[in-house]
Amino acid sequence: MNRTGMSRSEVIRSILVVMGIFTMCIIVIIRGTMNERALKQQVRDLQVELAHSLVPLQVDTIRDSIPVVTQRLVEVDRTDYKKQVADAQLIKDLKLKVAQIESENAMLREIADSLQLVAINDSLYAFHDHWADFVVNSHSGWMDYAVRDSFVTYVSRIYKHRFLWWRWGTKGYDVKHVNFNPRATVKYARTISVKD
Repeated sequence: MNRTGMSRSEVIRSILVVMGIFTMCIIVIIRGTMNERALKQQVRDLQVELAHSLVPLQVDTIRDSIPVVTQRLVEVDRTDYKKQVADAQLIKDLKLKVAQIESENAMLREIADSLQLVAINDSLYAFHDHWADFVVNSHSGWMDYAVRDSFVTYVSRIYKHRFLWWRWGTKGYDVKHVNFNPRATVKYARTISVKD
């Protein structure tokens, strides 16, 4: 017996029980950390896959005729961006480094319409409005044209929480593309935010 009134075998048994519990806690923490790392890697892989895929576009109309295209912003870690997403040759041609890039925006727009040309003389036809100028010379076979486009992109935060008039937290970001040319259509858009 010692000062606490416990025999030597009881003290050893208590120490072993405490060490067993401590060991079990360490094992649970290590497994949790491993599972968390695996989940983080899966999320990163999904973000890279989403950056490579076509992000679905949602088309709305404002002011009765102006199309607005909305898509989700894809966030990718800088290391994954450098390894798997970035167009290395284009970045090199622009004399940039991946560390300088904050976001990437790729877009395909198509401008198509049928126009009525006005005869200026027997071989010269023309069309003019706010968005386009066309002059066709049927005698020489040449056509001169100029097409103008006005395009605005907004990135807006989507709040995670709302209560009355308070908003806080960030769930993600929406990217809104507004094309004011009625003849233009956004066929493809992708915006990637590179985060550290």
